[in-house]
Amino acid sequence: MTLPIIFSAAFILVYIYIAFARKHRGVVVWLGAAIAVAVAASAGLSVDVKTLFEMVNWNVLLIFSGILFTAEVLIDAGVPGHLAGRIIGISKNYGWAALLICGLSSVISIFVENVATVMIVAPIAIEVSRRHKANPVVLLIAIAIASNLQGTSTLVGDPPSMILAASENMSFNDFFFMNGKPGMFWAVQIGAVASFFVLYFFLGRDRSDVPKVAVPPVASWVPAWILAGVIIGLAVISFFSPGVHLSAGLLCMAGGLLSLGWYAVFRRKHGHEFENCVDRKTRHVLKAFDTDTLLLLAGIFFMVAALDHYGVMATLGTFLAGLSGNDPLTAYLIIVTGSLIFSAFVDNVPFVTAMIPVTHALAVSLGNEHGTHLYLTFGLLIGSCLGGNISPVGASANIVAVSILRKNGFDVSFRQFVRVGLPFTLVATAAGASFIWFVWHP
Repeated sequence: MTLPIIFSAAFILVYIYIAFARKHRGVVVWLGAAIAVAVAASAGLSVDVKTLFEMVNWNVLLIFSGILFTAEVLIDAGVPGHLAGRIIGISKNYGWAALLICGLSSVISIFVENVATVMIVAPIAIEVSRRHKANPVVLLIAIAIASNLQGTSTLVGDPPSMILAASENMSFNDFFFMNGKPGMFWAVQIGAVASFFVLYFFLGRDRSDVPKVAVPPVASWVPAWILAGVIIGLAVISFFSPGVHLSAGLLCMAGGLLSLGWYAVFRRKHGHEFENCVDRKTRHVLKAFDTDTLLLLAGIFFMVAALDHYGVMATLGTFLAGLSGNDPLTAYLIIVTGSLIFSAFVDNVPFVTAMIPVTHALAVSLGNEHGTHLYLTFGLLIGSCLGGNISPVGASANIVAVSILRKNGFDVSFRQFVRVGLPFTLVATAAGASFIWFVWHP
Protein backbone atom coordinates (compact mmCIF):
# COMPACT_ATOMS: atom_id res chain seq x y z
CA MET A 1 0.00 0.00 0.00
CA THR A 2 1.39 3.40 -1.01
CA LEU A 3 0.80 6.93 0.29
CA PRO A 4 -1.18 8.01 -2.83
CA ILE A 5 -3.54 5.05 -2.38
CA ILE A 6 -3.96 5.63 1.38
CA PHE A 7 -4.77 9.34 1.06
CA SER A 8 -6.96 8.80 -2.03
CA ALA A 9 -9.03 6.19 -0.18
CA ALA A 10 -9.34 8.45 2.88
CA PHE A 11 -10.35 11.42 0.72
CA ILE A 12 -13.00 9.44 -1.15
CA LEU A 13 -14.56 8.19 2.10
CA VAL A 14 -14.53 11.66 3.62
CA TYR A 15 -15.99 13.15 0.45
CA ILE A 16 -18.87 10.66 0.49
CA TYR A 17 -19.70 11.80 4.01
CA ILE A 18 -19.51 15.47 3.01
CA ALA A 19 -21.81 14.85 0.05
CA PHE A 20 -24.64 13.53 2.20
CA ALA A 21 -24.11 15.01 5.68
CA ARG A 22 -24.76 18.56 6.85
CA LYS A 23 -23.20 18.41 10.32
CA HIS A 24 -19.73 17.80 11.75
CA ARG A 25 -18.16 17.79 8.29
CA GLY A 26 -15.04 19.62 9.44
CA VAL A 27 -14.42 17.17 12.29
CA VAL A 28 -14.88 14.18 9.96
CA VAL A 29 -12.39 15.57 7.43
CA TRP A 30 -9.72 15.96 10.11
CA LEU A 31 -10.58 12.50 11.46
CA GLY A 32 -10.07 11.10 7.96
CA ALA A 33 -6.71 12.87 7.68
CA ALA A 34 -5.62 11.51 11.07
CA ILE A 35 -6.64 7.97 10.11
CA ALA A 36 -4.72 8.24 6.82
CA VAL A 37 -1.57 9.34 8.66
CA ALA A 38 -2.02 6.55 11.22
CA VAL A 39 -2.52 3.88 8.54
CA ALA A 40 0.58 5.12 6.70
CA ALA A 41 2.62 4.98 9.90
CA SER A 42 1.43 1.44 10.64
CA ALA A 43 2.52 0.44 7.14
CA GLY A 44 5.97 1.87 7.80
CA LEU A 45 5.45 4.85 5.49
CA SER A 46 6.63 8.33 6.47
CA VAL A 47 4.17 11.23 6.06
CA ASP A 48 5.66 14.72 6.01
CA VAL A 49 2.91 16.25 8.15
CA LYS A 50 4.86 19.49 8.68
CA THR A 51 5.06 20.13 4.92
CA LEU A 52 1.36 19.35 4.47
CA PHE A 53 0.41 21.81 7.22
CA GLU A 54 2.58 24.45 5.57
CA MET A 55 0.62 23.92 2.33
CA VAL A 56 -2.64 24.91 4.08
CA ASN A 57 -3.46 28.52 3.22
CA TRP A 58 -4.22 29.95 6.65
CA ASN A 59 -4.74 33.43 5.17
CA VAL A 60 -7.92 32.20 3.44
CA LEU A 61 -9.19 31.05 6.82
CA LEU A 62 -8.47 34.48 8.33
CA ILE A 63 -10.34 36.23 5.49
CA PHE A 64 -13.30 33.85 5.84
CA SER A 65 -13.48 34.31 9.62
CA GLY A 66 -13.17 38.10 9.59
CA ILE A 67 -15.77 38.65 6.88
CA LEU A 68 -18.16 36.24 8.60
CA PHE A 69 -17.94 38.08 11.93
CA THR A 70 -18.55 41.44 10.24
CA ALA A 71 -21.50 40.03 8.28
CA GLU A 72 -23.13 38.63 11.43
CA VAL A 73 -22.98 42.03 13.12
CA LEU A 74 -24.20 43.79 9.97
CA ILE A 75 -27.24 41.51 9.91
CA ASP A 76 -28.07 42.09 13.56
CA ALA A 77 -27.80 45.86 13.06
CA GLY A 78 -30.65 45.53 10.55
CA VAL A 79 -28.92 47.10 7.54
CA PRO A 80 -29.79 44.50 4.84
CA GLY A 81 -33.41 44.13 6.03
CA HIS A 82 -33.84 47.89 5.99
CA LEU A 83 -32.54 48.10 2.41
CA ALA A 84 -34.93 45.33 1.32
CA GLY A 85 -37.89 47.20 2.81
CA ARG A 86 -36.85 50.42 1.08
CA ILE A 87 -36.58 48.69 -2.30
CA ILE A 88 -40.09 47.28 -1.99
CA GLY A 89 -41.34 50.76 -1.11
CA ILE A 90 -40.03 52.29 -4.35
CA SER A 91 -41.16 49.46 -6.65
CA LYS A 92 -43.92 50.33 -9.11
CA ASN A 93 -45.45 46.82 -9.19
CA TYR A 94 -45.08 43.36 -7.68
CA GLY A 95 -43.02 41.99 -10.57
CA TRP A 96 -40.38 44.68 -10.27
CA ALA A 97 -40.41 44.41 -6.49
CA ALA A 98 -39.59 40.71 -6.82
CA LEU A 99 -36.81 41.37 -9.34
CA LEU A 100 -35.32 44.17 -7.25
CA ILE A 101 -35.33 41.96 -4.15
CA CYS A 102 -33.40 39.36 -6.14
CA GLY A 103 -31.03 42.09 -7.26
CA LEU A 104 -30.50 43.24 -3.68
CA SER A 105 -29.80 39.64 -2.65
CA SER A 106 -27.15 39.48 -5.36
CA VAL A 107 -25.46 42.66 -4.17
CA ILE A 108 -25.54 41.65 -0.51
CA SER A 109 -24.08 38.22 -1.29
CA ILE A 110 -21.01 39.83 -2.87
CA PHE A 111 -19.90 40.65 0.68
CA VAL A 112 -22.10 38.47 2.94
CA GLU A 113 -22.42 34.68 3.08
CA ASN A 114 -25.19 33.42 0.81
CA VAL A 115 -27.06 31.60 3.59
CA ALA A 116 -27.16 34.77 5.68
CA THR A 117 -28.39 36.73 2.66
CA VAL A 118 -31.35 34.39 2.20
CA MET A 119 -32.20 34.51 5.90
CA ILE A 120 -32.17 38.32 5.79
CA VAL A 121 -34.33 38.82 2.71
CA ALA A 122 -36.66 35.81 2.88
CA PRO A 123 -38.97 37.01 5.69
CA ILE A 124 -39.61 40.31 3.90
CA ALA A 125 -40.20 38.54 0.58
CA ILE A 126 -42.66 36.10 2.17
CA GLU A 127 -44.55 38.94 3.85
CA VAL A 128 -44.89 40.81 0.54
CA SER A 129 -46.08 37.65 -1.22
CA ARG A 130 -48.58 36.91 1.55
CA ARG A 131 -50.12 40.38 1.34
CA HIS A 132 -50.17 40.09 -2.44
CA LYS A 133 -51.79 36.64 -2.08
CA ALA A 134 -49.06 35.17 -4.26
CA ASN A 135 -47.17 31.90 -3.87
CA PRO A 136 -43.66 32.81 -2.63
CA VAL A 137 -41.99 29.58 -3.79
CA VAL A 138 -40.56 30.92 -7.05
CA LEU A 139 -39.49 34.18 -5.40
CA LEU A 140 -37.58 32.39 -2.60
CA ILE A 141 -35.89 30.07 -5.10
CA ALA A 142 -34.91 33.10 -7.19
CA ILE A 143 -33.47 34.87 -4.14
CA ALA A 144 -31.33 31.83 -3.30
CA ILE A 145 -29.94 31.28 -6.79
CA ALA A 146 -29.32 35.01 -7.33
CA SER A 147 -27.33 35.06 -4.08
CA ASN A 148 -25.25 32.05 -5.15
CA LEU A 149 -24.46 33.68 -8.49
CA GLN A 150 -22.90 36.90 -7.22
CA GLY A 151 -20.97 35.22 -4.41
CA THR A 152 -18.53 34.15 -7.12
CA SER A 153 -17.66 37.64 -8.31
CA THR A 154 -15.22 38.89 -5.64
CA LEU A 155 -12.51 37.60 -3.35
CA VAL A 156 -14.69 37.87 -0.22
CA GLY A 157 -17.99 36.69 -1.75
CA ASP A 158 -17.71 32.94 -1.22
CA PRO A 159 -15.12 30.41 0.05
CA PRO A 160 -14.46 28.94 -3.46
CA SER A 161 -13.43 32.43 -4.63
CA MET A 162 -11.00 32.70 -1.72
CA ILE A 163 -9.61 29.26 -2.55
CA LEU A 164 -9.11 30.21 -6.20
CA ALA A 165 -7.45 33.50 -5.24
CA ALA A 166 -5.02 31.72 -2.92
CA SER A 167 -4.07 29.13 -5.55
CA GLU A 168 -3.57 31.68 -8.34
CA ASN A 169 -1.99 34.40 -6.16
CA MET A 170 -4.89 36.73 -6.98
CA SER A 171 -5.58 39.94 -5.09
CA PHE A 172 -8.95 41.57 -4.47
CA ASN A 173 -8.47 43.80 -7.52
CA ASP A 174 -7.57 40.85 -9.75
CA PHE A 175 -11.19 39.74 -9.69
CA PHE A 176 -11.96 42.94 -11.62
CA PHE A 177 -8.92 43.23 -13.88
CA MET A 178 -5.96 40.87 -14.08
CA ASN A 179 -3.00 40.98 -16.46
CA GLY A 180 -4.75 43.77 -18.36
CA LYS A 181 -7.88 41.67 -18.95
CA PRO A 182 -11.37 41.76 -17.36
CA GLY A 183 -11.60 39.22 -14.55
CA MET A 184 -14.14 36.96 -12.87
CA PHE A 185 -16.33 39.84 -11.69
CA TRP A 186 -17.25 40.72 -15.27
CA ALA A 187 -17.85 37.10 -16.26
CA VAL A 188 -20.36 36.85 -13.41
CA GLN A 189 -22.04 40.12 -14.42
CA ILE A 190 -22.42 38.84 -18.00
CA GLY A 191 -24.05 35.74 -16.56
CA ALA A 192 -26.25 37.88 -14.29
CA VAL A 193 -27.50 39.99 -17.20
CA ALA A 194 -28.30 36.90 -19.26
CA SER A 195 -30.06 35.14 -16.36
CA PHE A 196 -32.11 38.26 -15.59
CA PHE A 197 -34.38 37.37 -18.48
CA VAL A 198 -35.03 33.96 -16.92
CA LEU A 199 -36.08 35.59 -13.65
CA TYR A 200 -38.15 38.12 -15.59
CA PHE A 201 -40.01 35.24 -17.25
CA PHE A 202 -40.90 33.75 -13.86
CA LEU A 203 -41.43 36.93 -11.82
CA GLY A 204 -41.31 40.16 -13.78
CA ARG A 205 -44.54 39.89 -15.74
CA ASP A 206 -46.79 40.47 -12.71
CA ARG A 207 -47.92 44.12 -13.07
CA SER A 208 -50.25 44.26 -10.06
CA ASP A 209 -49.68 46.73 -7.25
CA VAL A 210 -47.06 45.87 -4.68
CA PRO A 211 -48.34 45.66 -1.08
CA LYS A 212 -46.79 47.94 1.51
CA VAL A 213 -44.63 46.48 4.24
CA ALA A 214 -43.06 48.06 7.31
CA VAL A 215 -39.44 49.04 6.73
CA PRO A 216 -37.30 47.50 9.49
CA PRO A 217 -35.27 50.15 11.35
CA VAL A 218 -31.47 50.24 11.37
CA ALA A 219 -29.86 50.09 14.79
CA SER A 220 -26.63 51.56 13.42
CA TRP A 221 -24.77 51.96 10.14
CA VAL A 222 -21.38 51.46 11.80
CA PRO A 223 -21.03 47.76 10.74
CA ALA A 224 -21.67 48.81 7.13
CA TRP A 225 -18.89 51.39 7.37
CA ILE A 226 -16.54 48.80 8.88
CA LEU A 227 -17.26 46.40 6.02
CA ALA A 228 -16.74 49.20 3.49
CA GLY A 229 -13.41 50.03 5.17
CA VAL A 230 -12.28 46.41 4.91
CA ILE A 231 -13.21 46.25 1.21
CA ILE A 232 -11.39 49.51 0.46
CA GLY A 233 -8.42 48.26 2.47
CA LEU A 234 -8.27 45.05 0.44
CA ALA A 235 -8.33 47.08 -2.77
CA VAL A 236 -5.45 49.26 -1.53
CA ILE A 237 -3.43 46.28 -0.31
CA SER A 238 -3.81 44.72 -3.76
CA PHE A 239 -1.61 47.45 -5.25
CA PHE A 240 1.25 46.70 -2.83
CA SER A 241 0.86 43.00 -2.01
CA PRO A 242 -0.76 40.94 -4.79
CA GLY A 243 -2.29 37.65 -3.79
CA VAL A 244 -3.94 36.29 -0.67
CA HIS A 245 -1.23 37.17 1.83
CA LEU A 246 -1.15 37.65 5.59
CA SER A 247 -1.91 41.36 5.29
CA ALA A 248 -5.27 40.65 3.64
CA GLY A 249 -6.16 38.01 6.22
CA LEU A 250 -5.20 40.24 9.14
CA LEU A 251 -7.20 43.17 7.70
CA CYS A 252 -10.37 41.06 7.41
CA MET A 253 -9.86 39.60 10.87
CA ALA A 254 -9.27 43.07 12.33
CA GLY A 255 -12.54 44.23 10.75
CA GLY A 256 -14.35 41.25 12.24
CA LEU A 257 -12.95 41.80 15.74
CA LEU A 258 -13.67 45.54 15.52
CA SER A 259 -17.27 44.74 14.57
CA LEU A 260 -17.63 42.37 17.51
CA GLY A 261 -16.10 44.90 19.91
CA TRP A 262 -18.37 47.67 18.68
CA TYR A 263 -21.37 45.35 18.90
CA ALA A 264 -20.66 44.44 22.51
CA VAL A 265 -20.42 48.12 23.54
CA PHE A 266 -23.39 49.21 21.42
CA ARG A 267 -25.75 46.58 22.84
CA ARG A 268 -25.03 47.65 26.40
CA LYS A 269 -25.85 51.28 25.63
CA HIS A 270 -28.58 51.08 23.00
CA GLY A 271 -29.82 47.50 22.73
CA HIS A 272 -33.06 48.23 24.56
CA GLU A 273 -33.91 50.93 22.00
CA PHE A 274 -33.64 48.55 19.05
CA GLU A 275 -35.26 45.35 20.23
CA ASN A 276 -36.39 44.44 16.72
CA CYS A 277 -32.91 44.78 15.28
CA VAL A 278 -30.42 43.83 17.94
CA ASP A 279 -31.90 40.86 19.76
CA ARG A 280 -28.87 38.69 20.46
CA LYS A 281 -26.04 38.96 22.94
CA THR A 282 -22.48 39.13 21.65
CA ARG A 283 -21.77 35.56 22.72
CA HIS A 284 -24.66 34.41 20.52
CA VAL A 285 -22.93 35.98 17.51
CA LEU A 286 -19.82 34.03 18.41
CA LYS A 287 -21.86 30.82 18.73
CA ALA A 288 -23.44 31.48 15.33
CA PHE A 289 -19.99 31.55 13.73
CA ASP A 290 -19.68 28.81 11.09
CA THR A 291 -16.95 26.79 12.81
CA ASP A 292 -17.82 23.66 10.84
CA THR A 293 -17.07 25.32 7.49
CA LEU A 294 -13.83 26.76 8.89
CA LEU A 295 -12.68 23.30 9.99
CA LEU A 296 -13.88 21.86 6.67
CA LEU A 297 -11.81 24.37 4.71
CA ALA A 298 -8.66 23.72 6.74
CA GLY A 299 -9.12 19.94 6.61
CA ILE A 300 -9.77 19.84 2.88
CA PHE A 301 -6.71 22.04 2.31
CA PHE A 302 -4.64 19.47 4.24
CA MET A 303 -6.07 16.45 2.43
CA VAL A 304 -5.74 18.00 -1.03
CA ALA A 305 -2.19 19.09 -0.18
CA ALA A 306 -1.40 15.43 0.51
CA LEU A 307 -2.98 14.28 -2.78
CA ASP A 308 -1.07 16.96 -4.67
CA HIS A 309 2.19 16.28 -2.85
CA TYR A 310 2.03 12.55 -3.60
CA GLY A 311 1.20 12.95 -7.30
CA VAL A 312 -2.49 11.99 -7.39
CA MET A 313 -3.59 15.31 -8.91
CA ALA A 314 -0.91 15.15 -11.61
CA THR A 315 -2.17 11.71 -12.62
CA LEU A 316 -5.77 12.98 -12.86
CA GLY A 317 -4.62 15.98 -14.90
CA THR A 318 -2.82 13.76 -17.38
CA PHE A 319 -5.93 11.56 -17.65
CA LEU A 320 -8.17 14.57 -18.42
CA ALA A 321 -5.70 15.84 -21.01
CA GLY A 322 -5.87 12.50 -22.78
CA LEU A 323 -9.66 12.50 -22.53
CA SER A 324 -9.78 15.91 -24.21
CA GLY A 325 -7.47 14.87 -27.01
CA ASN A 326 -5.08 17.62 -25.82
CA ASP A 327 -7.46 20.23 -27.21
CA PRO A 328 -7.80 23.30 -24.92
CA LEU A 329 -11.44 24.01 -25.84
CA THR A 330 -12.50 20.41 -25.25
CA ALA A 331 -10.62 20.38 -21.94
CA TYR A 332 -12.33 23.64 -20.95
CA LEU A 333 -15.77 22.26 -21.77
CA ILE A 334 -15.03 19.10 -19.76
CA ILE A 335 -14.02 21.19 -16.73
CA VAL A 336 -17.03 23.56 -16.92
CA THR A 337 -19.61 20.87 -17.68
CA GLY A 338 -18.21 18.40 -15.16
CA SER A 339 -18.13 21.08 -12.45
CA LEU A 340 -21.67 22.14 -13.28
CA ILE A 341 -23.08 18.62 -12.99
CA PHE A 342 -21.06 17.59 -9.94
CA SER A 343 -21.80 20.74 -7.96
CA ALA A 344 -25.54 20.37 -8.55
CA PHE A 345 -25.51 17.73 -5.82
CA VAL A 346 -22.24 18.13 -3.87
CA ASP A 347 -20.80 21.03 -1.84
CA ASN A 348 -18.55 23.14 -4.08
CA VAL A 349 -15.99 24.00 -1.36
CA PRO A 350 -14.23 20.60 -1.24
CA PHE A 351 -14.80 20.11 -4.97
CA VAL A 352 -13.05 23.36 -5.96
CA THR A 353 -10.24 22.76 -3.48
CA ALA A 354 -9.63 19.29 -4.89
CA MET A 355 -9.97 20.24 -8.56
CA ILE A 356 -7.68 23.28 -8.71
CA PRO A 357 -4.50 21.15 -8.54
CA VAL A 358 -6.06 18.88 -11.18
CA THR A 359 -6.63 21.84 -13.53
CA HIS A 360 -3.01 22.90 -12.95
CA ALA A 361 -1.81 19.43 -13.88
CA LEU A 362 -4.14 19.42 -16.88
CA ALA A 363 -2.71 22.77 -17.99
CA VAL A 364 0.84 21.37 -17.82
CA SER A 365 -0.20 18.41 -19.98
CA LEU A 366 -1.77 20.82 -22.49
CA GLY A 367 1.28 23.08 -22.47
CA ASN A 368 -0.69 25.95 -20.93
CA GLU A 369 1.56 27.35 -18.23
CA HIS A 370 2.75 30.71 -16.88
CA GLY A 371 -0.66 32.37 -16.73
CA THR A 372 -2.13 30.87 -19.90
CA HIS A 373 -3.94 28.24 -17.82
CA LEU A 374 -6.31 30.66 -16.05
CA TYR A 375 -9.18 29.88 -18.41
CA LEU A 376 -9.32 26.42 -16.81
CA THR A 377 -9.42 27.53 -13.17
CA PHE A 378 -11.85 30.38 -13.95
CA GLY A 379 -14.08 27.88 -15.78
CA LEU A 380 -13.86 25.56 -12.79
CA LEU A 381 -14.97 28.33 -10.45
CA ILE A 382 -17.95 29.50 -12.49
CA GLY A 383 -19.13 25.95 -13.21
CA SER A 384 -18.79 24.85 -9.59
CA CYS A 385 -20.42 27.89 -8.03
CA LEU A 386 -23.33 28.11 -10.48
CA GLY A 387 -23.94 24.37 -10.65
CA GLY A 388 -25.27 24.49 -7.10
CA ASN A 389 -28.26 26.45 -8.38
CA ILE A 390 -29.67 23.48 -10.29
CA SER A 391 -31.08 21.51 -7.39
CA PRO A 392 -32.45 22.23 -3.90
CA VAL A 393 -29.50 20.37 -2.34
CA GLY A 394 -26.77 21.91 -4.49
CA ALA A 395 -26.03 24.84 -2.17
CA SER A 396 -26.61 25.67 1.48
CA ALA A 397 -28.59 28.78 0.51
CA ASN A 398 -31.01 26.59 -1.46
CA ILE A 399 -31.54 24.27 1.52
CA VAL A 400 -32.25 27.26 3.77
CA ALA A 401 -34.72 28.78 1.27
CA VAL A 402 -36.64 25.51 0.99
CA SER A 403 -36.64 25.13 4.79
CA ILE A 404 -38.04 28.65 5.27
CA LEU A 405 -40.79 27.97 2.74
CA ARG A 406 -41.78 24.72 4.46
CA LYS A 407 -41.90 26.42 7.85
CA ASN A 408 -44.36 28.88 6.32
CA GLY A 409 -46.55 26.13 4.92
CA PHE A 410 -45.25 25.93 1.34
CA ASP A 411 -43.89 22.60 0.10
CA VAL A 412 -41.18 22.66 -2.57
CA SER A 413 -40.63 19.62 -4.74
CA PHE A 414 -37.35 18.78 -6.45
CA ARG A 415 -39.06 19.37 -9.79
CA GLN A 416 -40.30 22.84 -8.76
CA PHE A 417 -36.81 23.93 -7.83
CA VAL A 418 -35.19 22.53 -10.97
CA ARG A 419 -37.84 24.23 -13.10
CA VAL A 420 -36.41 27.60 -12.02
CA GLY A 421 -32.83 26.70 -11.13
CA LEU A 422 -31.90 24.74 -14.27
CA PRO A 423 -32.69 27.38 -16.94
CA PHE A 424 -31.19 30.10 -14.72
CA THR A 425 -27.98 28.07 -14.31
CA LEU A 426 -27.65 27.06 -17.95
CA VAL A 427 -28.11 30.62 -19.21
CA ALA A 428 -25.82 32.21 -16.61
CA THR A 429 -23.10 29.58 -17.03
CA ALA A 430 -23.20 29.63 -20.84
CA ALA A 431 -22.85 33.43 -20.88
CA GLY A 432 -20.17 33.60 -18.18
CA ALA A 433 -18.16 30.65 -19.48
CA SER A 434 -18.26 32.01 -23.06
CA PHE A 435 -16.92 35.32 -21.77
CA ILE A 436 -14.09 33.56 -19.92
CA TRP A 437 -13.10 31.55 -22.98
CA PHE A 438 -13.23 34.60 -25.26
CA VAL A 439 -11.04 36.66 -22.92
CA TRP A 440 -8.70 34.06 -21.41
CA HIS A 441 -8.30 31.19 -23.90
CA PRO A 442 -4.69 30.30 -24.78
